Amino acid sequence: MGLGLAWLLIGATLLVLEPAMLTWPHSHPHVVALTHAWVLGFFVTVACGAVYQLAPVALGTTLRNERYGWWHLGLQAAGVPLMVYSFWVWDMTLLGHAGFAVALGILLFSVNTWRTVRQSGRGGTVAWALNLAAGWLLLTVLLGLLLAANRHWYFVPLDPIALLRAHAHVGLIGFFVTLLQGVGFQLVPMFTLGEVRDWRLPNTGMWLTQIGLVVLTPALAWGLGWLGLLGALLITAGMACSAVALRRALASRKKRHFDPGTRAFLWGGAVVVLSGLAGAVLVAPGLPGGSVPGGYSALVYAVLAVGGGLLPCIAGMMCKIVPFLTWMRAYGPRVGRGPTPAASALASAGLERWGLGLQFAAIAPLLIGTWTLHETWLQVGAWLLATGVVLFAADMLGVLRHLRLAASPPSATKASPKS
Repeated sequence: MGLGLAWLLIGATLLVLEPAMLTWPHSHPHVVALTHAWVLGFFVTVACGAVYQLAPVALGTTLRNERYGWWHLGLQAAGVPLMVYSFWVWDMTLLGHAGFAVALGILLFSVNTWRTVRQSGRGGTVAWALNLAAGWLLLTVLLGLLLAANRHWYFVPLDPIALLRAHAHVGLIGFFVTLLQGVGFQLVPMFTLGEVRDWRLPNTGMWLTQIGLVVLTPALAWGLGWLGLLGALLITAGMACSAVALRRALASRKKRHFDPGTRAFLWGGAVVVLSGLAGAVLVAPGLPGGSVPGGYSALVYAVLAVGGGLLPCIAGMMCKIVPFLTWMRAYGPRVGRGPTPAASALASAGLERWGLGLQFAAIAPLLIGTWTLHETWLQVGAWLLATGVVLFAADMLGVLRHLRLAASPPSATKASPKS
């Protein structure tokens, strides 16, 4: 979570320094570097950290191999900065070495996740989502290595842009959407005191998304428009089923008020579903949209899906998980020995509200600027986003400062017994 937070600040800084990148072709080296700083640096790092914590809780077991997790963290911390730099300067040799380190870390993550699920002996939507998401993430990094190698030897006779699109969707939908379709049904009911009473609709949603991605990936790689449209519509239908199922679970909640983190998570999920329809427009034959900047382009779709959808989902999730993890580490051993704060009291509701709100508000000017190629809109959006990120980071750092208590011995003072 801490490493992901650092990458969030780096990604926002890169966009502030050069907002015009969103008017360039999405295959430009700097655009590819910016994308990997956000997606691989922030989103993947935080999501993997969440899996390490949530998978054992959801499955009622322990993490199968903690040492694999530490190795993964080290490889991720070393490999991703080198990948972003190699994209920026377009050094394919360095990219191959850095990508191999990241791929090895993701392999350890995937094996660890699969073995944890198998150790639990559990099935169902959450277990399947964890297994599938880990598999799609591993496939994503392997496809990335294939793309880098193909830049040297050109042994795959397909359009590199088409392969890049397939690679991106395997990661965004295969890992992130699948993970949200599973873990979301663990997180949201847990933090709103609700329950999933019927798992048929969540199961349907997840499997429709899996089938759609299997159809969409080769359609993108080979430029098969109608098949791509079918895959995109199946994915959108799957996400819509999950959204309806989550709404039903929320109807049973005992905690009626939504805190800023939960609200951001839900708004982000709604935009993810909307992004499915936006993506269908891009792949449909005869409809506007494509690779050329300006108008409705691939970068407009990317800003909507990544900035408007994934960012509030992941940031909202962090607002719930980071205080919980920090409280367990810092104050859990002190329960019964003295007064302890509630986990929700570790964060600042004001910083969360403004941080998440400004991040979400930044998407409108970023979309307008990307669509119209107007740099002023992009500058406004970039600064709004950066301000929101700084406030959000300040909130998270305020929570994490409580970890210093974990290093000090618990108070020897016993809580006085109640009469």
